[in-house]
Amino acid sequence: MNAFTVPSDPNRLVTLLTEQRDLYQQLRTLSDRQRTLISSNQPDTLLELLTRRRQIVAALAELNERLGPYRRHWDEMYTALPETHRAQASGLLQEVNGLLRVILKTDQEDGALLAARKQAVGSEIRGLTDGRTANAAYAAQVAPAHSTASSPLSG
Repeated sequence: MNAFTVPSDPNRLVTLLTEQRDLYQQLRTLSDRQRTLISSNQPDTLLELLTRRRQIVAALAELNERLGPYRRHWDEMYTALPETHRAQASGLLQEVNGLLRVILKTDQEDGALLAARKQAVGSEIRGLTDGRTANAAYAAQVAPAHSTASSPLSG
């Protein structure tokens, strides 16, 4: 297929772009919920949400394949669209780009929040380990002195 022919039904492109926008809206909604789950420390629910996000990303990848022929010949195809379809396509692409920017920004912020939470938990664990080490060292010092002092043979 060397020459690209404009689809006989320009509604197909608008339908695919609408589907893409709708998937990005779902991803945005999950992205917003993700922040709440991270902040409220709900790891099980967060894992479920991340699974749903993976499913949406997979659907976007499949949709991207269907949009491939349009992207490869975008300039010719876009200029051949009737004005109403061109306006719809342009509006949908603007929405998708806006949603994508927000999702990427939110995900970047959530990554930083998770990193901070991980660091705090690590510090807490190190504090517990240090406390146990101190307790063990204290117990080791007290035990010989205590056993010598109270031994019936030490008299």
